[in-house]
Amino acid sequence: MENGFYLYCIRPHTDVAIEVSRTISGKGEILAIPFLELEALTSEVSLDEFGSDEIRKKAEEDLDWIKMKAQVHEEVVEQAMREGDSISIPVIPMQFGVIFRTKEKLLESMYLNLERFRDNLGFIKGRQEWGIKAFLDQKAFDEIIENANEEIQAKKREAELLPKGMAFFAKKQAASKIEEIKDNELSRITIEIKDNLARLAVSLHKAKILEKDFTRMTHDMVFNVFCLVDQSELDEFKAVTHEMKEKYLPFGIEIEMSGPWPSYHFAIA
Repeated sequence: MENGFYLYCIRPHTDVAIEVSRTISGKGEILAIPFLELEALTSEVSLDEFGSDEIRKKAEEDLDWIKMKAQVHEEVVEQAMREGDSISIPVIPMQFGVIFRTKEKLLESMYLNLERFRDNLGFIKGRQEWGIKAFLDQKAFDEIIENANEEIQAKKREAELLPKGMAFFAKKQAASKIEEIKDNELSRITIEIKDNLARLAVSLHKAKILEKDFTRMTHDMVFNVFCLVDQSELDEFKAVTHEMKEKYLPFGIEIEMSGPWPSYHFAIA
């Protein structure tokens, strides 16, 4: 059986050991392969099980296998960031499924990408990636906006005062205008959230709005960004996020903060 090296991430060479409960193959240990001032965190895998054709087949036929292995990948990368109880080691996370047949091929890749790795690690050093998402309770939001907006109230009153025949069309026009006002207000709020985060972040990445089937949340996602934050600004960043969470919760907008994450959006190899 031929083995290869599964690559989790690149980080600065360190004496900090990495201990995990499992590797991508389900056994063995994490191997730190040094190259100059860097090291690649890997583990040995069977090429019969993890060859490119086999992974492609698993992706098509066994999503649970892919999901479980991707979770292990994430666990190793997150552990690679830790030095004791703190998150202080910059890492360049690899995408799932990066495998080298030999150690020599891995070292060759590190040599060819050395300057890029150095630049990326330099950029994320002393910084953390955090995710900010917002979910909308549409019913609560509609109620708040409709009751608080004078233009909406005026449109409703105008429609009610018209004769019955005319009121039907007036109500349709009013409903369309009301939806426009609510959309504009939601857009204003999400822009305000983004601007407040961007003010304290080194960089901000706008991510895809995910469907309920993926988020498993009751309400629709309306905002999804990842922010790279200097550790010196982290306390204020968290405080501002909390302030916005408290401010917009009565509007039916729930803001969630998660992290720190490996820098998938700011140092992707």
